[in-house]
Amino acid sequence: MTDQQWDVIIVGAGSAGLPAAIFAAQRGGRVLQIEADSKIGGTLYLSSGQMSAAGTRIQRKLGIEDSPQAHYDDAQRITHNTIDPILGRLAIDHAAATLDWLIDIGFELAPEAPQCGVTHEPFTVRRYYWGNNLALSILEVLAPVHEKLVAEGKIELRLNTRMNRLIEDDGAVIGVEATDADGATQAFHAANVALTCGGYAANPELWARTNPEQPLCSHTNAFSRGDGLLAAEQLGAQVDGADKYLSTFAGWRDDPEDPMSGQFFSLAPNARRPWEIYVDRSGKRFMREDSQSIDYLENKLLQQPDTKMFIVCDEGIWRNAPPICLLPEAEYRAKFGNHYNFLKADTMDDLAKQMGVDANNLKRSVAAFNTAVDNGKDPEFGREFLLRKIETAPFYAMGAHGITVVSPAGINADGQLRVLRQDGTPIPNLYAAGEVLGFTRLSGNAFVGGMSLTPALTFGRLLGQELIPW
Repeated sequence: MTDQQWDVIIVGAGSAGLPAAIFAAQRGGRVLQIEADSKIGGTLYLSSGQMSAAGTRIQRKLGIEDSPQAHYDDAQRITHNTIDPILGRLAIDHAAATLDWLIDIGFELAPEAPQCGVTHEPFTVRRYYWGNNLALSILEVLAPVHEKLVAEGKIELRLNTRMNRLIEDDGAVIGVEATDADGATQAFHAANVALTCGGYAANPELWARTNPEQPLCSHTNAFSRGDGLLAAEQLGAQVDGADKYLSTFAGWRDDPEDPMSGQFFSLAPNARRPWEIYVDRSGKRFMREDSQSIDYLENKLLQQPDTKMFIVCDEGIWRNAPPICLLPEAEYRAKFGNHYNFLKADTMDDLAKQMGVDANNLKRSVAAFNTAVDNGKDPEFGREFLLRKIETAPFYAMGAHGITVVSPAGINADGQLRVLRQDGTPIPNLYAAGEVLGFTRLSGNAFVGGMSLTPALTFGRLLGQELIPW
C-alpha cells in the first residue's frame, strides 16, 4: 500500500490509539498506526486502570440505578464545575458502551468492583470499575484484537516511529512526517490524522514552558513528550488547561536533579491513616493530615511553595506505623540518613537544620501535636487520628512534593473530536483523543475517578467507529 492510500493515520498506540485503530480497521478503513515506543500500550503499563461509566450492564445486573446525567452531575460536583461541558458529556454519554465492549472482548472486573470511589473523591453511585491487573487488564484484552488486525494487514503498525510534524496543504492536514529507529525520515499521507500520542509530562522543557509555576516531579510514560501538542500548536491549535493543574498527593524525586525520577508515598486516605505530621517549609503544620478528602489534601499541598512539605515522625512511629512508601519497606527504610530526602537526627534542632526549617517552629508544631494526642483533641486543625506522640529519638523527616502522573494542558477539540484553532474553527482532517487533549479537559481542577482512562478509550472508539469520515 502506498502512503497516498491511507484513510487515517493514527499517531500513538495507547489507551486512545488502540481502540481507534481497532474500530477503524473493523469498519473497513485503511489504517496506518505509528508509535514512538517499541511496543503498544502507552500509559496502560503505568495506569491504575480505573474506569467510570453509568448505565452499564453490570450495574443493571446488580440493581444499581444510574444514568449518564447523574454521572455528569457527580463529576462536575467533584471538579467544582470545571470539566469541559461538550467533551465531558460526550465521554460520559458513551462510557457505558465502552465498558460493555471491553467486557464483550474478555475484560474481567475485579470482584470488589464497582465501587463509589478508590483513591479519588467518591461518586454518589457505584460506577467505578477496574480489573485485577490494573490497566494491564485492559491491554490484555485489547492487544489480541489489535494484533489479529495487524496480522491480517488491516492495520499497518510501525513501532519505533516518532512523528516530527503534521503535513498540511492549504490549511488542511494531509499527513505526518515521522522518523524511525534508524533515523530515516518519511512522509506519510492520508485523508485524516488522529493524534492519540499522549501528554507532555516526560518533556521537562515543554513542562517548564506550559506550567512554569509548578516544578516537575514526574512518574509517567517516557514517551509522553508532547509530540501531538507541539505538532498541533504549530498549526495554530488551541492549547489550554494548565491553569487547572492539581498535583497528586504525594511523592519525591529520587534523584534531586532528575524531574523524571518521581516516586510515590502512600498518603491517600484510603491507603493508610497518618501517624506522622506534615509541616511546611517554615516548620509549621498547615493541614489536617487525616482528612478523608483527597481533594482537600491535594489542594493544601498545591498552595505550598513548589508544592513541597515535610513528613515528620519519631522512632516509635517509624517502627510501628504502616509503611509510608510504595517501595519495598526495607529499601525505603534504608534510605534514612543515606539519601538527601530521607532525614534522621537525634534532636529536633538537628532535624530542623537538615530540613532547612526554623527549629523553634518545628518544635512548637511537635509540642502542640503531642498535647493534642494527650488531650485527644486537635484544636488547630481538627485532626481525629491521634495515636502516638512524636517524642522518642531518633527523629525522622521526609520531603514530599506534588507528583505528576498526567499532563494538565492540551489541545482543544469540538464535539466531533476535531482539533480546534485558536479562533474556534476546526483544522480540517485533524482529530485528537486521550491525554493530548489535556487531563484537565475531562477532569477539571480535581481528580475524578475514571475520567482520564475511560474518555481516552471512549474517544478512541468513537473516532474509529464513526467520527472520522472516509
